[in-house]
Amino acid sequence: MNKYVCVSALAFIGITGCASADGNLSSDANDPFEGFNRKMFEVNNTLDKAILEPAAKGYRAITTEDIREGVSNALSNLREPVTFANEILQGDLVAAGETAGRFAMNSTLGVAGFVDVTGSFGVKRTKEDFGQTLGKWGVSGGPYLVLPVLGSTNPRDLFGKGVDSALQPLNYAQFEGDSEFRIAKSVIGTVSAREAFIETIDELKEQQADPYTAVRRIYDQTRDAAIRNGQENPNAYEDLPSYDEY
Repeated sequence: MNKYVCVSALAFIGITGCASADGNLSSDANDPFEGFNRKMFEVNNTLDKAILEPAAKGYRAITTEDIREGVSNALSNLREPVTFANEILQGDLVAAGETAGRFAMNSTLGVAGFVDVTGSFGVKRTKEDFGQTLGKWGVSGGPYLVLPVLGSTNPRDLFGKGVDSALQPLNYAQFEGDSEFRIAKSVIGTVSAREAFIETIDELKEQQADPYTAVRRIYDQTRDAAIRNGQENPNAYEDLPSYDEY
């Protein structure tokens, strides 16, 4: 998985990047709804422990590593049209062309994306969303939010999720079993993302005296890095997956 898939490592509890060594409250935290956010953080954590974590561990138990990698590749491939559209909106025509070529090759030679053919040639998968696009247009994120199930976000990125949903052809394409396909895609994507970082997420929980504070700061840092096209992020765990990919 590439580092642009790190908007939220665990949407259910709001872990969205790596935890820093220092969990102290940042003096410039933009968190006017902290009371509400902390409650939602705990709600999401409870849901994760009850539903998502057991599902992820079960998924790992019944599948091989090769199968899990193929599923992850296919899900990432399905999101390429959204990245392509956002690269066009950002005026990055070169990147858009590469994304279109990668999607075409992986969808055909890669057997519906299960094999990352272009990756074997050294062509890295990129990821752009409309929240990033707005950021590149100069729109600020606004106050930090933690929402049920969705986890960490802000008004800009929340609006961006809605636009990305509209940019995803699969969300309005009509074919036999289309509703079932979309539901299955979301469920499998969420479980796949959670499974990929079972150990990392456990480590993050254990090492942070106040995970909420660390997560809030790292969310802003991670999104800023994404808007800057992933220029080097000093955080250690920059390859965490995002449930909103799926």
